[in-house]
Amino acid sequence: MKNKIIYISIICAVAILGTGFFVYKSFVPEQVIVRQKCPDDYGIDDAGSKEYLADFDKWTNNFYNTHPGATLLELSEARYQFWVDNNCTAALQRYKDAKEGRADPKSLEQIENIIRGVIDNSKYYSELGFSFNYPSDMSVMSDPEDPHLYIIPDSYKGNDNETLTAVVISAMLNDPQLTPLEWLNGPNSGADMSKGYSKIDIDGQEAIVMNDGAWIVVNTPDNKRQLSIATLPSQNPSETLKAEMSSIVKSIIFDK
Repeated sequence: MKNKIIYISIICAVAILGTGFFVYKSFVPEQVIVRQKCPDDYGIDDAGSKEYLADFDKWTNNFYNTHPGATLLELSEARYQFWVDNNCTAALQRYKDAKEGRADPKSLEQIENIIRGVIDNSKYYSELGFSFNYPSDMSVMSDPEDPHLYIIPDSYKGNDNETLTAVVISAMLNDPQLTPLEWLNGPNSGADMSKGYSKIDIDGQEAIVMNDGAWIVVNTPDNKRQLSIATLPSQNPSETLKAEMSSIVKSIIFDK
């Protein structure tokens, strides 16, 4: 998986080279450059891959925070500049190999699928200190009266005959400060803890998963807010909606 992600910027850049030009720019501010090692400095085991993917996602988020509206090509150029500035010789060699047509075709096909996934997703930045990706055929709607976000299918807009389905993210004040498990065990959650629960990691924060993945609770790193992420409807959501929620949850990044 790590090797697949390493190639994303390479393939984007090579695609532009195929048109006969490549505009080289430096888009990466210094505070972003120093936050990540060269791709080949990470371990090749699962822990190394997980660390690389987490750092790459944060690097990408920082890039788009600094350059809102940047294109995928500009992201590729910034990544190339990062390799140059940090003397990432192995990554630069892979770029040269891809440019000259020496990359493994199977690897390129896998990376192209990842790139399509990037293109097919949009990113939402919350003023409350977190961001997430969501499918491009969905939209984010905020509640003007409550700190709720609704990620709904575009097909629902203007269609009164379609039952509303959504992924709902509620960012409530964590006052008094409780862990997700303490809150779920408390009198105000309404959770049926007899059905059991599991734990997952969301950008370094321990989260509690309920209702077979249809309800997840996690605190922000400063513990000031508690995110409750759930499907609508909460009972018997479709497999498609559960998959969309899982994808959104996996992409959540907290400001730190």
